[in-house]
Amino acid sequence: MRLWLILIALVIPFLSNAQDFGAGIETCLTASQLDGDRYAGYHKIGFGFGAHVTRMLLTDRIGMRIGLRYIRKGSHQEATESTPYYKSELHYAENPLTIFYHWQKLNFEVGATVGYLIKSKEDTDGYGLREPNINFNKIEIGAIAGLRYRLVGSLWAHASLCYSVLPIRQHHAVQDGHKISGQHNNVIIIGACWVLK
Repeated sequence: MRLWLILIALVIPFLSNAQDFGAGIETCLTASQLDGDRYAGYHKIGFGFGAHVTRMLLTDRIGMRIGLRYIRKGSHQEATESTPYYKSELHYAENPLTIFYHWQKLNFEVGATVGYLIKSKEDTDGYGLREPNINFNKIEIGAIAGLRYRLVGSLWAHASLCYSVLPIRQHHAVQDGHKISGQHNNVIIIGACWVLK
């Protein structure tokens, strides 16, 4: 509930002048991993969808975008001779907030996101997903950097990197000779966006 109240409080200023704001809906595919789980590679494929509103700031080049989306993250590793099977499923509701620079058909954007963990499951032996042995944090704080490209008309393609700047779970382990005190979502996002205005 607190996440929704924050979103409403942030969106109201956007709507104060209808001529300055726009809106869009988007969908995406994700490739993700958990940094700190002792596995490597963006092997967990997921998806996401949501909506956003934008508002130009000061000039017609710089703007702000705030959104609400559902997105799936996690990690996946098939069993090998040296590594056991592992899979985690993390379902988030996220509020990304970015500043973008518009140039010709491109938008360059950077920003932050606050995510709320809706559900989490984990499989450490290949016998099915179940409740995690160590709980994941309910709130995720992440950083975003991305690019949007206008394909045709109101249809845009977008790609971004999203990384949780604070650990999403405390997990003490040793990886490549270094002590690890927490796990972080590391996600590549590729998708499409339809701008309504």
